Amino acid sequence: MTPSRLRWGLLFITVGVMFLLNNAGRLDWDYWLELLSWWPLLLIAIGLEKIFLKTKLQVISYLAPIVLVAGMVYVAVDTGGRSYRRDFFTTYSWSTEPDQAIEKIDAVIDHGGSDLYISRTGFDLASARFDRFSRKPDIDFSKSGSVAKLEITRRGRIYSGIVIGGHRHSRDWRLSFSDDVPLKLKCIGDESEVSLNLESVPLESLILQNDDGDVYLKIGDRVALVNVEIDGYDADFRLKIPDGCGIKVQGDKYMSYLKTLNLEERAGNYVTAGFDSAATKVSLKLSDDLRHLSIKHY
Repeated sequence: MTPSRLRWGLLFITVGVMFLLNNAGRLDWDYWLELLSWWPLLLIAIGLEKIFLKTKLQVISYLAPIVLVAGMVYVAVDTGGRSYRRDFFTTYSWSTEPDQAIEKIDAVIDHGGSDLYISRTGFDLASARFDRFSRKPDIDFSKSGSVAKLEITRRGRIYSGIVIGGHRHSRDWRLSFSDDVPLKLKCIGDESEVSLNLESVPLESLILQNDDGDVYLKIGDRVALVNVEIDGYDADFRLKIPDGCGIKVQGDKYMSYLKTLNLEERAGNYVTAGFDSAATKVSLKLSDDLRHLSIKHY
């Protein structure tokens, strides 16, 4: 048996098994779109086969098809079964109704390379919408006493965004939170646009990680003290806060810019005059490697 016959034989068998799993509901149909990200495996398998064919290491030529099949199986395990319709070409929505017993929302959003837009919701405790041509995430929502915990996580670590004309589909993920329940939020992404319009949301704390990203954050006056931590290598960060809001920025990396805002140095931090007596305060912790920082009032 030649390595070529083994390769195509295993490939046809694996494809057949995957279709059977699709039909049985054990494997989501968007498996085939996820597999497109791994098409170079076929080239690698053929290349290894050609290099070692008819040499003393010819056994490696027979291992190459196994590598190919192993990759296909890995993608199948990563994709998982069909729990609800959330394939690549559809829009998927999720929401949870308000609960008077809930006094705080603790949300962790791992959006990967998908663009993220967050604002207030009119009726629900929390809601989400994921556009076509974006990787649909796993959603884990639970309640522990008076705290609602929400985790939205991209499925696996395989990038599957579609690029059209050099630009990815904008605002792939749209989330909304109640304007009555205090929010603790953490967003994890990479090279993505993040727009957080939280003027009407009682945001208590935000941790945001987004290297090479573009981050916009608008904070309201619903909470007396808002703690914000931004970690983003070579990222743009634009912040809008209400007039009269007190600001404290930890560290002196952006000293020259902060002084133009009339912030004064105090114990290694830069703060606005009257910070302690301000009705609304924002405490900022910024990474030292942002590309751009902008703080404006409205």
